[in-house]
Amino acid sequence: MLIRYADDFVIAFQLSRDAENFYKALPHRLSKFGLEIAPEKTRLIRFSRFHPSRKRSFTFLGFDFYWSLDRNKQPRVRRRTARQKQRESMSMFTSWIKRNRSLPLSQFLETVKRKLRGFSNYFGLPDNSSSLNGMYSHVTSTLYKWLNRRSQRRSYNWKGLNDMLHWFGIRPMRIRKRDHVIIDWY
Repeated sequence: MLIRYADDFVIAFQLSRDAENFYKALPHRLSKFGLEIAPEKTRLIRFSRFHPSRKRSFTFLGFDFYWSLDRNKQPRVRRRTARQKQRESMSMFTSWIKRNRSLPLSQFLETVKRKLRGFSNYFGLPDNSSSLNGMYSHVTSTLYKWLNRRSQRRSYNWKGLNDMLHWFGIRPMRIRKRDHVIIDWY
């Protein structure tokens, strides 16, 4: 099975010897086209429903993929935002809020709303609600800190901030049911 997006890909094999042969031949094959493998992103792992664990996981397109048991004790592939990607997103959000806090409040909060919607649209997948909750919590606490530094006096308490966020339609992110493809890897 091959899953590809732009220049990133994941290849799954049923037999380990097939995976090992492919892994050995890949650098030579790519060199014919002037391409190289990124060694820090390339590895050979056992990813099996018979060994569900977060230890045997891989990161692809900002998500960590791992096997886990569902409520019915059935193995299932799960996804969550990769920790590094989550930290980068939080850091970028913090620096953006800090740089732009002096904008008119309506313009500022509309942009915050769009940024949160973008994060939610990309990372809002089943099993990933803790990532969405963490991002929303981080953004609200960062807004509280930096909006209160816009003037010499404290402008908002938590209730006032939450009322203002509600007024501008900035609410906790939720995972919504939508049409999506579920891939079972066996």
